Amino acid sequence: NNRQAFLNLCQGNHYQFDQLRRAKHSSMMVLWHLHNRDAPKFVQQCAVCSREILTGYRYHCPTCADYDQCHECVSNPNTPRHPHQLKPIAVASGKQNELTEQQRKERQRSIQLHMTLLLHAANCVNPKCPSANCTKMKGLLKHGVSCQIKATGGCHVCKRIWALLQIHARQCKQSKCPVPNCMAIRERFRQLTKQQQAMDDRRRQEMNRHYRGVR
Repeated sequence: NNRQAFLNLCQGNHYQFDQLRRAKHSSMMVLWHLHNRDAPKFVQQCAVCSREILTGYRYHCPTCADYDQCHECVSNPNTPRHPHQLKPIAVASGKQNELTEQQRKERQRSIQLHMTLLLHAANCVNPKCPSANCTKMKGLLKHGVSCQIKATGGCHVCKRIWALLQIHARQCKQSKCPVPNCMAIRERFRQLTKQQQAMDDRRRQEMNRHYRGVR
């Protein structure tokens, strides 16, 4: 979703782009993750048998960097004991996190219904609107204005409101949108996009300068 998430993905899976062979493999894996968003992003490997730990528990060493053992190696009495205490961590199963096509459609439908309701509540001036959902959405928007904790302070209601407002702002094309904070969020998105483009341009120029110097 952003540069930091991409960096974390590459660092966690040791994706490298310094050689053509590594760049091909890393690009292929990044594309695979883009098309399989529900798959686990990081798969640990057993330091003893070198097998990927996909189910059950992995036994992680908090002292050593990137050290994990699988359950079979920990349970095997013939395996040399690690000098530090290993902490068992449950491995999330990718199958449990997978969404069916029907679930994806239902989720998308729910989001669109919330967007329609948000726009209706922002335009509605009827204090006795017959829609019960309109009254609820107005209450959420009112809470977002008056709450002293806010989403940054940990308010769960504000986090829900902020998520809805961000989704709306990404889709909204109106020049004068009545939804609260829509224009401010869109402006913030534009600034972030410009910053991202500027960073990409600087990186591209630096890479071109480096390649010209090598030649």
